[in-house]
Amino acid sequence: MNPLQEKQLELLKAFVRVCEKHNLQYFLAYGSALGAIRHKGFIPWDDDVDVVMPRKDYDEYIKLQYEYEGTPYFIQTFKSDPCYIYNYGKLRDSSTTFLENAFRNHRMNQGVFIDIFPLDGMSFTVDNKKKAVKRNRFVWRQVYWSYLPALRRKIHARTFLKDILLNIVAGLAYVFDIAHYRNKRVEKYARKIPLEQSALAGTIFTYGSLTGCMETELFKETIKVPFEDTEVNVLKEYDKYLTNLYGDYMTFPPKEKQVGHHYNSGVSMEQGYLDYMKEHHI
Repeated sequence: MNPLQEKQLELLKAFVRVCEKHNLQYFLAYGSALGAIRHKGFIPWDDDVDVVMPRKDYDEYIKLQYEYEGTPYFIQTFKSDPCYIYNYGKLRDSSTTFLENAFRNHRMNQGVFIDIFPLDGMSFTVDNKKKAVKRNRFVWRQVYWSYLPALRRKIHARTFLKDILLNIVAGLAYVFDIAHYRNKRVEKYARKIPLEQSALAGTIFTYGSLTGCMETELFKETIKVPFEDTEVNVLKEYDKYLTNLYGDYMTFPPKEKQVGHHYNSGVSMEQGYLDYMKEHHI
């Protein structure tokens, strides 16, 4: 493990501890599930951790900030952090820094994180995957509006007019609270099909294709598997899940694709994001 993965593992353990204490269901998803099965831990080049919780368990978890009292851990949602733009949560370590390029100008908590996605119903029938994918794409068209505050930039003589115009757009997005108007709209939309009544389910906030939407029954049972020096939950039918996502998931991708996908402009395991941003004039 590299230092970033070590910190993410600490966050994952803290997350699992609280879930088990409160009998909340979760499972590793996407590349984290692949890492658990293929590598018994992190994919060596991976730079994040993804977990999924059924909607009712997710709703309970995000109320449990008090469980992390006395620690730097912070459950981040658009309700707990006014500058956060997504409709899924993160567990952050506020004593660290992971400054993603896309959020360099967002004044939100920018500590190292793990992603926590709610699992929602996507369709009432098993033969309606295309409609389910349209739901996902509708959400992401809404999400793009939330990036507007990131247009804020320093003004330079050479790009003076462009910088002024982008700052105006970013400022208007902030003043009229476009991001959180959209958050509320998307939240209502995501809950339209109750998971318990659905035939197809998925994580509506991860941009994907037909592969990300699967039969709801697939998500009902989990098992424990080794992950680095601990054990975590994955879906009992992980083979079907991973095959649907990645095809021959036990085969390594080409070398040029063995890279992380969270591009950043600042990382520190020792310095909190507020001090880091102040020191680097961000």
